[in-house]
Amino acid sequence: MGWAAAALAASCEQPRTELVVRVDSELAWGPGQRVQSVVLSVRREGAAGPLRDVRTTVLGADGERRPLPLLVGVNAGIDLQTPVWIEALGCGGPNGCTAATAVVAQRAVVRFTRGETQEVSLLLASACVGVRCAREQRCAVDSGRCEAATRAQEMVRPFSGSDAATVAVIDAREDVQVIADQPVATDAPMRGDSGIDMDVPADRIEPMDHGVVLDAPMDAAPRDGGPADVVAPDTGPMDSGSGDGGPHPPCPAGLRLIPAGMFLMGEPGSDDAPAQPVHGVRLTAFCMDETEVTVSAYAECVRLGACTSPGTGTFCNWMIPGREQHPVNCIDWNQARSYCQSRGSELPTEAQWEYAARGTDGRAYPWGNDAPSSQPCWIGGGQTRTSTCATRSFSSGVSPFGLFDMAGNVFEWTLDWMAPYTGDVSSSVMNPVGPAGGTSRVLRGGPWNTASAIIIRSTHRDSITPTYRSGDTGFRCAHAP
Repeated sequence: MGWAAAALAASCEQPRTELVVRVDSELAWGPGQRVQSVVLSVRREGAAGPLRDVRTTVLGADGERRPLPLLVGVNAGIDLQTPVWIEALGCGGPNGCTAATAVVAQRAVVRFTRGETQEVSLLLASACVGVRCAREQRCAVDSGRCEAATRAQEMVRPFSGSDAATVAVIDAREDVQVIADQPVATDAPMRGDSGIDMDVPADRIEPMDHGVVLDAPMDAAPRDGGPADVVAPDTGPMDSGSGDGGPHPPCPAGLRLIPAGMFLMGEPGSDDAPAQPVHGVRLTAFCMDETEVTVSAYAECVRLGACTSPGTGTFCNWMIPGREQHPVNCIDWNQARSYCQSRGSELPTEAQWEYAARGTDGRAYPWGNDAPSSQPCWIGGGQTRTSTCATRSFSSGVSPFGLFDMAGNVFEWTLDWMAPYTGDVSSSVMNPVGPAGGTSRVLRGGPWNTASAIIIRSTHRDSITPTYRSGDTGFRCAHAP
């Protein structure tokens, strides 16, 4: 009995537990159109979880236009409790794309329902063109705003078999690809006569019309070089985030990729007036230093003649033995910016800094909402300090993207002039920057010599003249991926 027949026979004996992913598009679809191919990915446990399977469906070969919707069956296997993360990328070319280069993307995080076949709809909506949501977010098709991808669960419905046939019929068709239980083995897409690009050996590709069954093991290991561009907090940047399909990581060594996304910037309430009002911000992807710039790194810039020496004196780390891995401090805004520019980087904007510190879930501190204790380098929470701390000393206080000392150690210079916030939660601004001029530059992150929990909150804003140099102030750099 063949695989398809066996699947059909099994469906007669017991209820099927599976999802049918329905991919449709509001955009012109087909050869030479706005969207010419779709990359569909399924992962377990979210965007950073193990890759279950990936398929790139090309819209026809030799001018043929494949019909929509695309229906893809996802079998549950033995794990019904763990949600699956599903992503559909609408690509401007015929051979697939990555999340960084897609024309439009849609995602869902959903759970199986035992004994039921449920339908998950992913619409490549015109309102979502160019919207870069975080990898655990979806784009709301009516507003184009980013929201939690788990919201898709509210829209899951029983599969009716519309536009094609029931999943049993899909399984039974001889012209439908059924992937046996084995890990994805190849690194590069292979193309068969069907006009379908698949990450499976070419001799296993058969003609296909509306759907495939993604039935590789749920615990299949992630592949390097796949279409994901997410970076988990406990890993380095993944190769595929480069967006060009090449083997090079998207960020230079020592920097982390901060994926594109939307967040609510600012602090509600009355405790910290400069951090109000809360307002929506969208950011394209960028890289940021994992740590504050160290004395050792800055000393190399001075040695090469690209930087000038920091200040010396009380609490300054420059020329102090044993502090080579402490953040460089006693440095003004212009010195900080010159160092970043010598690396082909820039000081982060306020929005970039806050997003890198908080992520998308609105947390108060880099580690979450728990009151600070021993997570940062500061003198609160019963801590005793007489100087800054070596970078990477506080692994329990890292940000959602794996950045150290986004609270405490030293205040960090940002690119922006200080000015009141504008906007509100009903809209968002793409890649905002501060005003063109002012009298003081914004500092973020709080210093080692504070005991105030407010000052080290990720939303807190401080500012001072750009010529200020002190033992409580340093910086880190941002970089285009």
